[in-house]
Amino acid sequence: MLDWFKQILEIGIQNNANEWHIPLDKPTFFRIAGITSDVDFTADNDMFVALLQDLLPPKQLAKLEQDEGMDFINESFLLDEQGDEKMGRFLCNLQRQRGLMSFVVRRPSRDASVFFDILKYAVDNRASDLHVREGKYVRLRIDSKLVDTDFMTDSVFFEKALEDILPAGKRPVYEKTGDLDFAWEEEGIGRFRVNLHRQRGKSAFTFRHVKSKAPTVKEVGLPEVLKTIVQARNGIIFISGTTGSGKSTTMAAMLDHVNNTAEEHIITIEDPIEYTFQDNLSFFEQREVGLDAESFDSALIHALRQDPDIIMVGEMRNRSTFETALTAAETGHMVISTLHTKNAPQSITRILDMFPLEERDTVRKNLSECLRAIICQRLAPKATGKGVVPVTEILINTPIVRKLIFDNKIDKLPQAIEGGAEENMMSFNKCLLNLVNAGEITEETAFNFSDNPQALKMNLKGIFLNESGGIIQ
Repeated sequence: MLDWFKQILEIGIQNNANEWHIPLDKPTFFRIAGITSDVDFTADNDMFVALLQDLLPPKQLAKLEQDEGMDFINESFLLDEQGDEKMGRFLCNLQRQRGLMSFVVRRPSRDASVFFDILKYAVDNRASDLHVREGKYVRLRIDSKLVDTDFMTDSVFFEKALEDILPAGKRPVYEKTGDLDFAWEEEGIGRFRVNLHRQRGKSAFTFRHVKSKAPTVKEVGLPEVLKTIVQARNGIIFISGTTGSGKSTTMAAMLDHVNNTAEEHIITIEDPIEYTFQDNLSFFEQREVGLDAESFDSALIHALRQDPDIIMVGEMRNRSTFETALTAAETGHMVISTLHTKNAPQSITRILDMFPLEERDTVRKNLSECLRAIICQRLAPKATGKGVVPVTEILINTPIVRKLIFDNKIDKLPQAIEGGAEENMMSFNKCLLNLVNAGEITEETAFNFSDNPQALKMNLKGIFLNESGGIIQ
């Protein structure tokens, strides 16, 4: 640890500071009980760079080499000087807010949980999921494969685990039903979506690692057109796909773009909250169903009275939620939500199926006016064998698409997507073709993820068909 940085930490500790802010070429300051207190110290460029080289995790340091000047807030990491009881544990992160680069240090809000070492090991080894059963070794899922660990649990561990991470008041729910979903953030490690369940009479946890910091569109590998889509002033955007296809991550990346480019009030309604946002140009209010709100419907209704510009609804579960979302879109708000469907046209059908036959014409015509886009997504394994890449189908509500929906010609939407490249629409096959040509995925993977592998095989040979079946060179 650099001497000057250690001295600043010690001064803050002596003054009971809970946050330390060290900006580049600006005076350092503390936050003490919510009040800002200036420090007679300024870190110049050389000192700031030395600090980052000394403390920043290698992955975050490497990203700085590709810095494009955009505002960002990196994920927090834990600083714990072994054997230095006076210093204690700190959470640190690097950020650029409104153009000002700062290194921020704060006190953790709670002690480490019994899962700390297990979760740290999982994240360090790039695990997507953890399976923790009572009296068994913990298993990780890494690059789609299950991997054993040396971590063994017992009944004492599980009792401590229930005390440490269960949301307040939720234990009776689990004991009654045998299932409980919630989110957990292990400070300095990351954020996880958690399922607690019983199997063979014993408790078991399944953790899924989700990045607490929202990724950028570029980091996720999503099409740049999503930035344009989310800039619409009102309407509804649907992100669709099967479970585990990255829908929440795509929504988070789109909202991250808004946060860094526009002054908007964004309300998220989720069960549970997956990504936490820190205000930049926009400001966020994040509500978790069951903790902050009674239901999706209730939270969405009240959101209309909270002066939002954008409302993100974690899942469009029923007719009532959709009707309220449609009302929000019609009254000048932007609504972003998810649907469990396998392609964009099916998303329209899924919405209409929420309503009785006699109401579907009215709903369809209203939807034709309010819809902005449907982004359907799948995750395909990379050619390298490590990681996944999103495969996207994009339907944009152009005048042609609007008329097809209005006239109930939903079956014609795939052709509209195929012919809508100039309007930034994209079919799954077109996306798969691009990924194969870029070396991101193998041809075998592309065929497995295609709804029409025969057409994709022709496309890979440079043969394309028009609407009448003619060949386009």
